[in-house]
Amino acid sequence: MSKTMKTARTALKSSIAGVSPLVLTNCAQLSHMATEDIVTLSKHATTRFIVEGERIFEQGERADAVYILLDGGIRLERSTEEGLAVDQTVEIAYATFGDIVLLGEEDRRYDATAIRETVAIELPLEAVQEAIESNSPQGVAWRGSIMARLHRFEPQDADSFSWRILERLSQLTAA
Repeated sequence: MSKTMKTARTALKSSIAGVSPLVLTNCAQLSHMATEDIVTLSKHATTRFIVEGERIFEQGERADAVYILLDGGIRLERSTEEGLAVDQTVEIAYATFGDIVLLGEEDRRYDATAIRETVAIELPLEAVQEAIESNSPQGVAWRGSIMARLHRFEPQDADSFSWRILERLSQLTAA
């Protein structure tokens, strides 16, 4: 653990409640949301300091948050029922992970583990869902980016998600 990370974890424990709304607007999925929704999300957010090797969530766990990477790296891994291994790494600042739950899955699809010292923002799932419901175009765009990721990394499973997202889009446009 670096001296900076050790100092931060000692002084601040492993997390800080709240985050600046300006930080959230750097995330592409949140950048065009209404200001009041960004401010609300920022109040519910937690900045987490994660050490290398620390598990953030596990495949099969009930999802309760979505994450934004600020610094560091996360490995997402899972084994499919067919025995295939799916592995991807998130290393780009302001990239989201753990957000596949926004397509309607309740349980985590992957194990998420820090591959080096990492700082991430944790957003409670309920707050994110409320924000994207009140910002329809951004919610559709975010779900679309998740679909694109699935098509890239798990083309064998993407079709089942396509139907779910189309059903959800029809619900949003009917409201």
